[in-house]
Amino acid sequence: MIGRMFPQIRKLGVLLLLAGLSAMAEPVRVLVAYHSQTGNTKQMAEALAAGAASVEDVSATTKSIETVSKQDLEEADAIALGSPVYMGDAAAEVRAAMVRWSVEFGFWDSRGLENKVGAVFATGAMPSNGKELTMMSLATGLLQFGVVLVSPYGSLGASATTYKPDPGVDEAESKIARDLGRRLAEVAGRMKRGAE
Repeated sequence: MIGRMFPQIRKLGVLLLLAGLSAMAEPVRVLVAYHSQTGNTKQMAEALAAGAASVEDVSATTKSIETVSKQDLEEADAIALGSPVYMGDAAAEVRAAMVRWSVEFGFWDSRGLENKVGAVFATGAMPSNGKELTMMSLATGLLQFGVVLVSPYGSLGASATTYKPDPGVDEAESKIARDLGRRLAEVAGRMKRGAE
């Protein structure tokens, strides 16, 4: 009887192996959502996405906050959220999007963003221009959805001072964003694959 069942057992073993390999091969998806008025926050978003994409088996997408869909959020394993500083807080467009995610997309009731991995980033014109407050605001919004936050070592998120004394996003600020993107992708990969 065992001899007659061996082909079926072998077939089942092959199917289980293929299913396991398929799950392992599925990429980690990182969504970098941002609002940008002058292009600086977009530049930080692109640097963060590049850092995430540098990790093996990771796909990273950048999207302006206004174009992020429910499907984008559902499919993402990790979400990075960025904004310029507006009056010491996140831009109104970002706050409105988070309300849309909650109500229109139904993520508050469904808890559909719970246990995804998140990170935050901000840009501001001047030093001490409210970037930490903006990142705290973004972090609070993600935490309300049950997102698990990661940060660069020694900081709440990635940030750039874009006017004085050093206009735009410099290489050091881009590197912090890339490093954060890499860490975001690595942690999301560990959570997705159940690694320690």
